[in-house]
Amino acid sequence: MILLAVFAVFFYFQLIKIDWAKEKIELVHPLFLMFTLFLVPINWLLEWLKWVVTIDVVDVRATQRVKLNSFFAGIITGMLTPNMLGNFIGRIYYFERRNRIPLIILTLVSNYAQFIASIVFGVIGIIILEKVPIDIDIEQINFLLVGIGIVVTILYFNFEWIFKFLKRKARIHELIRNIKRRRIYRWKILLLSFLRHGIFTLQFSFILHAFGENLSVENVFWIWQVYLWVTIAPSLILGKLAIRESIAIWVLALAGMGELTVLICSFLIWTFNLLIPTIVGLFICKEKQ
Repeated sequence: MILLAVFAVFFYFQLIKIDWAKEKIELVHPLFLMFTLFLVPINWLLEWLKWVVTIDVVDVRATQRVKLNSFFAGIITGMLTPNMLGNFIGRIYYFERRNRIPLIILTLVSNYAQFIASIVFGVIGIIILEKVPIDIDIEQINFLLVGIGIVVTILYFNFEWIFKFLKRKARIHELIRNIKRRRIYRWKILLLSFLRHGIFTLQFSFILHAFGENLSVENVFWIWQVYLWVTIAPSLILGKLAIRESIAIWVLALAGMGELTVLICSFLIWTFNLLIPTIVGLFICKEKQ
């Protein structure tokens, strides 16, 4: 809670620093705003594929309606938690009790893969740019982040040991056997997570360009930094709304981008990727069959 209060205060001071009278927001390239919106279905298609792979590993026989409803229910509950971590709450509602623990475990693994993607690309961005928005030796932070990246990747490919204490539960024991038989599962989830991170990057690049910022490789590396710091920042609700905007301003201002432009673009990304799909999900989800 203390960290959240710190971020709230930090965001407040960033807002009051913006010269609202002088700094103008202008839609320079509206076509790129449309490109950003068109990428939303691709973003969620990749997440849908991750969900389908997850269900297959658990060996659950589910109709397309159940898969779809559970997927959108996950968007709704995930939207209320940071980094979509609570998406398993909505997803498991549509399945029998005996399948819920395995689905929770693998959904968290899927979320963890997305976390790894943010760490990997963020570290690459820092190494290439050799700049961070905090006063710390760049070699020290590179060493720290590379170390974190190695540790989280090792854990991802060896997560079964965490659940060994639950081996007496037949369903968990079966899940571990299924995972060991499907070694490709982890690679599929990781690849889809990396592709999804690529979509996030394109969206942020396009929307910034729509409002007048340069479309460049260097800005891509700055965007990777944004997603890195957003991923590791503490939050509680609404997919890190306000925290995300605060970090985006903090990082991209160092790249010379207008603070008001970054604020608007970050909020629009949240609206496109989270708010709109959540509203759609509310219409799609029905009572459990």
